[in-house]
Amino acid sequence: MSYYVPTEKEMIDLLNKPDLDTVKGRRDKAMLELLYSSALRREELHNLNIDDIDLVEDTVRVNQGKFKKDRIVPLGKAAKESLLLYLSKSRPKWLKNAKEKALFIAERSNRLSACMVHEILKSYTDNKRITVHSLRHACATHMLKRGADIIHIQKLLGHSSPKTTEIYTKLFPNDLSVAYGKIDLRVESKVF
Repeated sequence: MSYYVPTEKEMIDLLNKPDLDTVKGRRDKAMLELLYSSALRREELHNLNIDDIDLVEDTVRVNQGKFKKDRIVPLGKAAKESLLLYLSKSRPKWLKNAKEKALFIAERSNRLSACMVHEILKSYTDNKRITVHSLRHACATHMLKRGADIIHIQKLLGHSSPKTTEIYTKLFPNDLSVAYGKIDLRVESKVF
């Protein structure tokens, strides 16, 4: 299956859409930033609890991801800032049960369902090809374009093999031309 990979500009536009003056907007911004920067799957985001976020180490613990694999992924700077805003200004307004461990909650204080995560994303884009999973592909592709090693991307995505990771990274002909232009493969030779 081929997924649409949003451009960096499309991602910036999407990430800037939530209204940070609203409780919902702050939650949605944190959610979208986290999906993109940490390459989380929809179910992984849905299953996150408060204690899975380490704001000191800037990491996210993914418990029982795909194939029941656990992993630790980085928490990006923008995602961290958005999470801090959500945790301090929005989550407390909706929280009715202090024992609720879900990181992302709905207005009625219950954990967001995986379907709700999808619907929230869709509410911020008219592009029907942008899905939660395409944000994962975008993260991998944009990291590769910026010079990240495929092995690091593999670990972020939680893949066992770099071959699986290659499927997630989609480079376009122009990307290859730009990369090629940075490297001069000619070897200087002396003519005698």
